[in-house]
Amino acid sequence: MSRYSELQEEYFPDLETYTLAITRAHGKNHPETFKVHELFNKIEAKSQAKEDVSSEYQEIRKLTDNYKIPTDACPTMEKTYNFLSELDQAYSTEK
Repeated sequence: MSRYSELQEEYFPDLETYTLAITRAHGKNHPETFKVHELFNKIEAKSQAKEDVSSEYQEIRKLTDNYKIPTDACPTMEKTYNFLSELDQAYSTEK
């Protein structure tokens, strides 16, 4: 099993919840969280179909300034960005 596949199995179930949660907690001050949630949903769907998700990760990198944790981030937001960053790195390495 590839590193990316392992991370998908480990992180995707939590990220489904986390990406939605951060829109509720931080959406007012960080409107990019809505797009991050949307892009994660695309990544999840495209990954199941074995489609390329490079452009989605690239867009998340731009939106989050390379997964930079905002100073007002809660632990869930920090974990979300860290998980997405790890997934992105593993995907890029294996591609």
